[in-house]
Amino acid sequence: MDTNYKKNSKKNNEIIYLEIIAIMPLFFVIILNLFFIGINYNFWILIENVKGLILECIIIYILSVFFLGIFGKEKKCITVVGAIILILSIINQLKYAFTGEPLRFTDVLYLGATGEIIQIVQGELWNTIKLFIIPIIIEIILFVIFIKFLWKNNKNIIEIHSVKLRIALTTISLLLLIILFLPIKPINKFMLNFVFEIDNRKDYAGFTTISDYYLSYGVIGGMYGQLLEDRIEQPKDYDENIINAELSRTKENSEKVLGKPNIIVVFSESFWDINQLEEIEFNQRVTPNFNMLKEKGLFFNMISPSYGGISANVEYEFLTGSNVMYFNCGYVPYMQLYKNKSYYEKPSIINELKNNGYKTKIATCASSSLFNCGRFYKYLKLDETEYITNVDSKYIKGQYVSDEYVTDKIIKEFNNKPKDEKLFYMTLTMQAHMPYPKDKYENYDVYVTKSKFSQDINNVLTSYAQGIFDADKQLGRLYEYIQTLEEPTIIVFYGDHLPYLNSGKDNVIDMLEYFNTDNQEINNYRKYNTQSLVLANFEIEKDKENTKYLGPDLLSSYILNNMEIEISDYYKWLYESRKSIGAANFLVTVDSNGNIYNTSDLTGKCKEVLDLRRNIEYKLFVK
Repeated sequence: MDTNYKKNSKKNNEIIYLEIIAIMPLFFVIILNLFFIGINYNFWILIENVKGLILECIIIYILSVFFLGIFGKEKKCITVVGAIILILSIINQLKYAFTGEPLRFTDVLYLGATGEIIQIVQGELWNTIKLFIIPIIIEIILFVIFIKFLWKNNKNIIEIHSVKLRIALTTISLLLLIILFLPIKPINKFMLNFVFEIDNRKDYAGFTTISDYYLSYGVIGGMYGQLLEDRIEQPKDYDENIINAELSRTKENSEKVLGKPNIIVVFSESFWDINQLEEIEFNQRVTPNFNMLKEKGLFFNMISPSYGGISANVEYEFLTGSNVMYFNCGYVPYMQLYKNKSYYEKPSIINELKNNGYKTKIATCASSSLFNCGRFYKYLKLDETEYITNVDSKYIKGQYVSDEYVTDKIIKEFNNKPKDEKLFYMTLTMQAHMPYPKDKYENYDVYVTKSKFSQDINNVLTSYAQGIFDADKQLGRLYEYIQTLEEPTIIVFYGDHLPYLNSGKDNVIDMLEYFNTDNQEINNYRKYNTQSLVLANFEIEKDKENTKYLGPDLLSSYILNNMEIEISDYYKWLYESRKSIGAANFLVTVDSNGNIYNTSDLTGKCKEVLDLRRNIEYKLFVK
């Protein structure tokens, strides 16, 4: 009787323990994310994504069951799991303090080689102590109190004595962890779609930093999601011999119509010719200079890799020649690809120009943390990087640094440039960035004279139009300025993507006839179609093929191949590829003749070039 009672009691205790341990993951999830989210001043963002919290609980629960099987005792299991969570939390906060980025699972691969995890804390020391050290100390104190209470008041009344059960728990939990973390394509794809909704992710709702990603999915959920999204599989038809032969056979362009000029690149935020809309009219042309200068320089229709946001992917394509359609949907190479020292040697227009004696500089109106661009710029080995963010309020227009101030900076840079120095100067504007409320500007040069829309939508379109009007005005001013320079100088001007227009009630683009025709291919093209100009203070001849379509990825190769400089086979091959595919993203492709296709439906020479380029980019940027 007593024996049976004891056996039943032990079994009941084991069941009770399994019920208790089921609560522990939620407790650890709350503690882990409370401190990370707390130092980011947002305690509620995780509530918006319950799937991330559930995923974290599942992972910690599986880990808890694993250690339960190992130790068989409640106190040891909870202590070990709690210690792991504590250490993970501390390392995560310290790395965030030192680098501005949270921890990744893959960081363990670089412990012996990278200085990114242990860098000198930037900024004011007190702010770092206040934001990170104090929460860490509080965490440690709470953990010690919790463990002390656990060991003092719990005498291991709950234990698992069955060896078979312990082996089963350890084996099953280990197997589940392996299934979750190994690169098993069907499972990885399911997790990416179900939890992280990668296929439904909108460009304009993308994450600007890895921290944003973690704030949405939790620390462990974020680490797991990044691990899955970072995985890029080798193409099935990958053959380095074919790639090397293809790159080496590409001939150099014999027409050097640009010479060796100074280069000014204006990356114009959300620039697009709104006068293409027929449902609304303004009191004057919004982009008169842009349309007039089409006749004076080279004009190209582009296909942006994104709509409404993730400007970093457009910048990435221009600077590297790589196309982000070969990565996962929503992938941002700045944040997910450029993570170790090998990327100092990756192809870029910066490396090409520096090898030919150019000084290189990027001046951006965004902070170094936006899309982790600061880290990416370091890998480019730029001679100089400037973040135009802390300026006097008189230089702010519409919430951001004005395009006029940016143009002043360009002019000042070239006025002070040594005469014999060849300079590549790229600037990224922000004035026309979303949102577009009615009160964005105090005074308006453009206003609606005719419209089919409500006043709310008119206000949004007018706010956007004013930003484009100002950008266009500064383009005209900059063009007039380079005409005064004696040294050959070109301007490369382009819009990064179309704007995300939201009236608060409606997504405006869904209401515009221009983007909603009966032809879905046309709709896709127009949604991603931006434009670029190459202007000079000397006469420019068009190439023999009279190129009309260039994505931002091929725009830089076009510039390099038409300059009197030595360039790599990679950029020569990209220039040659434009004869088949002029502009493309993951959704829509335009060939050299202007024919529009769904990218997934390409055949013939276009499909051949698309696949070969995927292999080339895997070799040069991923492998």
